[in-house]
Amino acid sequence: MKRIALALVICLAIASLACAEVLVTANPMGKGQMGWLAGGRYDMSSVANQNSYSAGGYLGYGLMDNLDLYGKLGYGIGANPLAGQTINGIMAGAALKYTFVKEGKDMPVTLAVAGGYQSTTTTVNAGASMQMVTGDLGIGIIASKVMVPYVPYGAVNYHSLNSNAPFLGTSTGSMIEIAGGTQLLLSKSTAVIGELCYQSITSGGATTNNTQVSLAYSAKI
Repeated sequence: MKRIALALVICLAIASLACAEVLVTANPMGKGQMGWLAGGRYDMSSVANQNSYSAGGYLGYGLMDNLDLYGKLGYGIGANPLAGQTINGIMAGAALKYTFVKEGKDMPVTLAVAGGYQSTTTTVNAGASMQMVTGDLGIGIIASKVMVPYVPYGAVNYHSLNSNAPFLGTSTGSMIEIAGGTQLLLSKSTAVIGELCYQSITSGGATTNNTQVSLAYSAKI
């Protein structure tokens, strides 16, 4: 039972590291436009001692007036893992965002749908080293409103999770993510972003709740 419980805690911790914050508004970048974002995140998990820090960034490109492509890289570590255990993960992924409603005279907000895939390779050292690969397939909707110098936004996302590791085999799970934040425009091309995100992850018949606080800086190229 202890081995099963430890495996479940590790799987939930990996799922937490694999999950991506939003950090983008529903507003499109514009065809041919490019931008980047860099930031950090602190993840507070309801699983004992499984909080984590992560840092990374996006690179975005406007494929069409209303369609953006994003690539993402990140690195995460366990903030206070179990005694004798270390956890770190390398994340990479890509996403598309399509803006289907733009704020204007007859519409108070901008709306976009986003979907993407992210893979996290996590190394767990607990006496012996073990690697887990977690896939995160997500889709959701983002709403934002321009209130210069602020651009507040909110998002609701659903994620399907799949982890695979030696001796533990394959575990599947799902996550509901609710995020809210705002851009603070520093100029026409730069902004600071703050975000609060709540996640409910279900895996192996157990559920854990995570609260994430993120801070980022973005700029158009």
